[in-house]
Amino acid sequence: MTTAKREPLIRVSGAVKRYEKLTALAGVDLEVFPGETVGILGTNGAGKTTLIESIMGARHLDEGSIEVCGLSPVNQREQSAKQISIQPQGSSLFKHLSVRECLELWASFYPHPHEVDEILKLVELDSKSRARIKTLSGGQQQRVRLALALIGNTEIVAFDEPTVGLDPVARELVWDVIRQRAGQGAVLMATQMMDEAEALCDRIVIMDGGKIAGTGKVDALLDQYAGEGSISFKTTDPVDTAALNDLPGVLWASAKQVGRSTNVRLVTADTARTQAAIRLSKNLHAERIKSVGPSLGDVFFRLVGKELTPSINEEN
Repeated sequence: MTTAKREPLIRVSGAVKRYEKLTALAGVDLEVFPGETVGILGTNGAGKTTLIESIMGARHLDEGSIEVCGLSPVNQREQSAKQISIQPQGSSLFKHLSVRECLELWASFYPHPHEVDEILKLVELDSKSRARIKTLSGGQQQRVRLALALIGNTEIVAFDEPTVGLDPVARELVWDVIRQRAGQGAVLMATQMMDEAEALCDRIVIMDGGKIAGTGKVDALLDQYAGEGSISFKTTDPVDTAALNDLPGVLWASAKQVGRSTNVRLVTADTARTQAAIRLSKNLHAERIKSVGPSLGDVFFRLVGKELTPSINEEN
């Protein structure tokens, strides 16, 4: 008995996108399969938003191809658009409309949308259904964007920085909604939040400079790149990064000058040996030594060579 080959809902092959002298995508290959929640991690300018916009059909590639449910988002835009929906960014809301009117408008774009009342209840905006969007708080407007991504009942849902600017309670609500959607079709999520990616995603794609620096399931990435975790400390002594890399167990080192002190972070394969070497070093008077277990931050640090510092605005 043969098993039918599982086909991806999204297939990106050799994607290249240039903006004058800037190459936003530099030969990206990606497949997303039914039931997967795939997180795209990267700093500003890594290419996350350009990739999602290209999958949506809002950007035309200079080279390569994209298929969404077997359809071209460029040449078969109308059919492809019915298979994928996205949480809009920034000011992409009709703020003179009520919450209900906005959802009804979005629902009209899709052949089999969810009921408006169902989605309002899911994102806890049922009490605000008649309120004008411009009167809502920032967190409530972000929940409207979440509702717009879900209302279409599409095969694929894309989220672009879904929890930027939200307080912890609102952030947890968004996570719960995304978890509920997971497993139905596919979820694609661009984020700069390590804990968000680790909590919600089956597979991580790390982008840097328009390329995929690494990809895999969270546990596999941690096993391959994160060692036993990281050690951080501060010092007022001059710091030689090459000497830090020579400490026992160190896989990667970073030293950043902040005022008169230097903040050091080390990814290590042997926490005990590295800590002992730091304490015995005559050239490092380390203060506030802290160690934490393996994290996606360590993985990103090793693959990209810098720490991921989230910011509110993402241009590409």
